[in-house]
Amino acid sequence: MFSVTISEKGGQQSQYDFSKPEITIGRMKGNDIVLPKGNVSKQHTRIFLRGDGFHIVDLKSTNGTYVNGRKVTAEQSISESDKIYIGDFILQLQRQNTGQQPGANTGGHPPTPPPGGSNRGSQPGGSGGRHFPTVMDGAHSRDDARSGGSISGAAPGAPSPSATSSPAVPGSNSPSQPGSQPGRPGGQPQRSSSAAGSSNSPLTGSPRPGGSGPSGRSSGAGDDATPVPDEANSPRPSYGDSSGPELDLVDDIEPLDDDSGPTPSASSPSPSPSPSPSPSPSPAQSPSDLSPSGGPPSPPSSPAVTGADSKSGGPSLSPQPASASLRETGPAASQKQGASLVTAGSMDSEFDEEFHRAQQDVARVFFESMPVDELPLEYPLDDSVVERRVSKAVSDAVDTVNPNVDTDALADTVTKEALGLGPVEDYLDDESIRSIYINAYDQVVVQRDGQLVVAEQAYSHPDMLDLAARRLLGPGDPQPTADEVRFGDGTRVHIVMPPIAVEGPALTIQKPNSYFPGLDELAQAGTMSPQMAEFLQRAVEAGRSIVIAGPTRSGKSTLLAALTEVVPTASRVIAIEQHSNLPVDKPNLIRLEASPTSGFDMRMLLGNAIAMHPDRILVDECHGAEAYDWVTAATTGTEGSMLTLHGTSGVDALRRLQSMCLLAGGDISPRGLREQVARSVDLVVVVNTTPDSGFRVHQIAEVQGVDIDAFRLNDIFYYRVEGSAGDFHPTGYIPLFYEDLRHAGLDVDLGIFRE
Repeated sequence: MFSVTISEKGGQQSQYDFSKPEITIGRMKGNDIVLPKGNVSKQHTRIFLRGDGFHIVDLKSTNGTYVNGRKVTAEQSISESDKIYIGDFILQLQRQNTGQQPGANTGGHPPTPPPGGSNRGSQPGGSGGRHFPTVMDGAHSRDDARSGGSISGAAPGAPSPSATSSPAVPGSNSPSQPGSQPGRPGGQPQRSSSAAGSSNSPLTGSPRPGGSGPSGRSSGAGDDATPVPDEANSPRPSYGDSSGPELDLVDDIEPLDDDSGPTPSASSPSPSPSPSPSPSPSPAQSPSDLSPSGGPPSPPSSPAVTGADSKSGGPSLSPQPASASLRETGPAASQKQGASLVTAGSMDSEFDEEFHRAQQDVARVFFESMPVDELPLEYPLDDSVVERRVSKAVSDAVDTVNPNVDTDALADTVTKEALGLGPVEDYLDDESIRSIYINAYDQVVVQRDGQLVVAEQAYSHPDMLDLAARRLLGPGDPQPTADEVRFGDGTRVHIVMPPIAVEGPALTIQKPNSYFPGLDELAQAGTMSPQMAEFLQRAVEAGRSIVIAGPTRSGKSTLLAALTEVVPTASRVIAIEQHSNLPVDKPNLIRLEASPTSGFDMRMLLGNAIAMHPDRILVDECHGAEAYDWVTAATTGTEGSMLTLHGTSGVDALRRLQSMCLLAGGDISPRGLREQVARSVDLVVVVNTTPDSGFRVHQIAEVQGVDIDAFRLNDIFYYRVEGSAGDFHPTGYIPLFYEDLRHAGLDVDLGIFRE
């Protein structure tokens, strides 16, 4: 009846024939066309054919459906020449003649690869791993003649399509031609200094033997392939509109780029994923739940430390899933780059819809008596007259609406919105909440005890959220579009305003750590083995310089704080941080914090730290040219210094450190710099996150020098997945400085380096 041509960003194209007048498109199995990427909603779009032509309806998707750059807001007709944009995909429609084309599949079912799962590489000219969307319910799929790509997700038993340069396979589809600082409360927050990437994952959501599945990380609404409506031809989405789309919650939200990290997780083994193929994700398993290597998610493990007990100060335990590793571990693991698999799970919701509807009704009545431009922008408010007037207006609005909810709580919530920061104020005072993410006026997500939860309350109106953001930004005309403010207790709020934030202000709130576990507690929680903890303590006491590497929020700062605890008291330590977070419990430790807006960047602080006669320099979050100053200091008298940076393996961390050193000057010899970096760093510790919001040490390696153009490392400990279990292992290698300690007469246990 009609065909749909799907083009993926990057040039891949496929065509599907349908013998029915209506199809649905979405991310989950059960749709007629499955586009398994994170920026495609579970049920995204419906397309149907009537006598007068094609029609399209957006099914309240998160990222929207666009036709020729214009967002689809209601049912509308489209022509065959129109381009439909859904996430990373471009679709075009075409009505077909009733006559059967030679070689076309008209059986009402999609073609299927031969027994064995995938035809990847089985025919000359194959795409070598590129897959096309899974299509259900009576679709016929034809490969792009240029790519000769393979089809996955089809029903078993049907023949596979032929590639361009391969012999014809009986029953295959004919190829289609390619187309085109006062604290809070009581004072104003202080102002501090203030992308969506495209996904390269295949289209298909089903892992195949010999091929790769989806990456598990998908680009968001700002992906390159999603058109941005221009102001001349399309209305800009208004964040002032109180009617929002149905929530399609994302599986993973990135916090602020600080690496105080999650609380540590348990190390009990997690069963390895089964290699058996699956035709497509099940309704309960989104593509983000699949591993980047094409495997299914990891099963649950034993309890993990997910937070601190506010009364006892100790860790609290709750069962959480464990992670698997993508990095080959073992003696040669330091020569490979990789990261541990983090599978994003679904979020629990505490959202009170009935209360929120009453809250919206009260706000609407309240704005009739007190327009938004009459509300104060001062925060915290110090005007009792305005406060009484607003409270009276809110009380009258509640009486007018007379909702079937707790009216006292409702009046208190709306009053906080009108005079303060709204429901966020309660979450700021909740000790169990670490992070707060305000994605929209009606969607607030909190991180409670390490888990993301849709908050119980949200804002009643977009204007209320806009007021809260403007109060945080403080007085000024014009106010910045993006900035960061901080309260006296260390809480940081990053604010993005329209037009950058299309749907309205977006706030990311990060509360400071209140619990810093020591090495023994990390070992008990399974972040590392007891042997690792003993070794790291010996290394710090012996004055070894250590680099801690890992992705964003992988626990680098938490581990740095634990290592700082075992620094000898007599050592004069200077700690330099982007955002002050390390605990101050040593009499001879001085903390310096960068303030780029005042001209005090990290490199300037390092220069001052060197002049303060330190024994050790600790740098948390090294990002730029200050790396060269740290390397220079570590080789000229500040042995035992420590530094955190981003990296996925020991070699990757040292290469990144070398690259940042090159930012300090243009005439540095790469070979000489590489040798200097190797002399400055004794040990590299690589950490990574686990799905339960904890982290784990994956590698501890000793730097032994350079081999021409490569760093030479020897693994000491590593984390390895063996069958259905994961555990920490020593390699048997004894670090050179341990021999020095033994020769110096110290009692050292060499048994920790043996299984």
